[in-house]
Amino acid sequence: MAGRKRKNPDDSPAGQAAAWLDDASGRMVAMQADLVRRNAVGPTNDGPGEQEKADFLAEFLEAEGLGPVQRLVDDRGDVPRPNLYVTLPGRDRTRTLWFMTHLDVVPPGDRNLWKSDPFVLRVEGDKLVGRGVEDNHQGMVASVFAALALRGLGLVPECDIGLLFVADEETGSTHGLRWLLERHRDLFRPEDAFVVPDAGNFDGSMIEVAEKSILWLRFRTVGKQVHASTPNQGINALVAASQLIVKLRDLYDRFDLRDPLFDPPISTFEATRREANVPNINTVPGEDVFFMDCRILPQTPPDAVLRTVREICSDVARNNRVVVSVEVVTREDAAPPTASDAPLVGQLARAVQRVYKVDARPRGIGGGTVASYLRRNGWPVAVWSRMDETAHQPNEYIWLPNMVGDAKVFSVLMIGEAAQAAHAPRVA
Repeated sequence: MAGRKRKNPDDSPAGQAAAWLDDASGRMVAMQADLVRRNAVGPTNDGPGEQEKADFLAEFLEAEGLGPVQRLVDDRGDVPRPNLYVTLPGRDRTRTLWFMTHLDVVPPGDRNLWKSDPFVLRVEGDKLVGRGVEDNHQGMVASVFAALALRGLGLVPECDIGLLFVADEETGSTHGLRWLLERHRDLFRPEDAFVVPDAGNFDGSMIEVAEKSILWLRFRTVGKQVHASTPNQGINALVAASQLIVKLRDLYDRFDLRDPLFDPPISTFEATRREANVPNINTVPGEDVFFMDCRILPQTPPDAVLRTVREICSDVARNNRVVVSVEVVTREDAAPPTASDAPLVGQLARAVQRVYKVDARPRGIGGGTVASYLRRNGWPVAVWSRMDETAHQPNEYIWLPNMVGDAKVFSVLMIGEAAQAAHAPRVA
């Protein structure tokens, strides 16, 4: 594939990097193809793990002059779980700006829903389709080629640049980032900062700096099963559970704090899945089970929500003569947010404006990301990318201009603001 036509070239370091990346777009597509064909589904999901992809990536980076590549492998299980990193020395050697992406991908799911083999890249003009192209190859390729642009042009980054490739992000990071923080914490310094290009929106206007707490609850209501023709002889667990679902809507009034950083700007409390109770119509169910998904603003303690939930359950149980139990299925307390005025956030916003002509703003999200592990340890983290958010879907895709554009944004961050007004020093 031929390189893309250069747009608005200028002679600044960032302009030179942008032109270099336009010319390298065909190589970026080729790297995507090499990554997609290496199945890196984790063993938890019955996959082979990340080893083949890690071997390819290490060989690629060293062949391109980005090395030596360091390997940190968690070999506690039957399948080794490799983590890789490489650094570019900068003018300021006291801190590192890390670009962290993950090696593993989710399974393709129902193959009948794919228009082609999910592990063979399909190119439709500027549209690239395949498992992992967005999650997380776009960020991986963009950060690698941003570093290659600096290397190829002889530009020295503002500070040390680290490219970190972790295992096991899709299934809890037990063998990836969490393991690194437990066993190799000295890899990171207090002054470091992180860009995680693993989430975003269609125009690149969202810089994710905060996440809500996640609380998933299972409710079990127990009454007395009887024939539906004699309901007076039983206690209808379905009716009691339905009343409980309605009463739990009071959580919206009890926890009504608003934070405009988030969309929606409130905590949410939604009943979701319900399990089957009796198989036939003419039986009053004696047991009913349903679930609730709570996404709670960081300012609200999940324990306070749980106390209120249990109070509501007690009232419904007493009024309906049923037994109600509530079980925490998943709990992930929100990490301290990255400050909206953190230097990294401002620098990233200016880089996005330079490349995409878009005003990017700090925002919070309802979901959880791997960034939370870093934020709990005090590091500033910006989660950002420009994408259509097709991760985990059949026919996952990205747009080539977004991958090239993200690489330009990362190159601006790597070069640093001091170099935007004047040419940066060249590597000898």
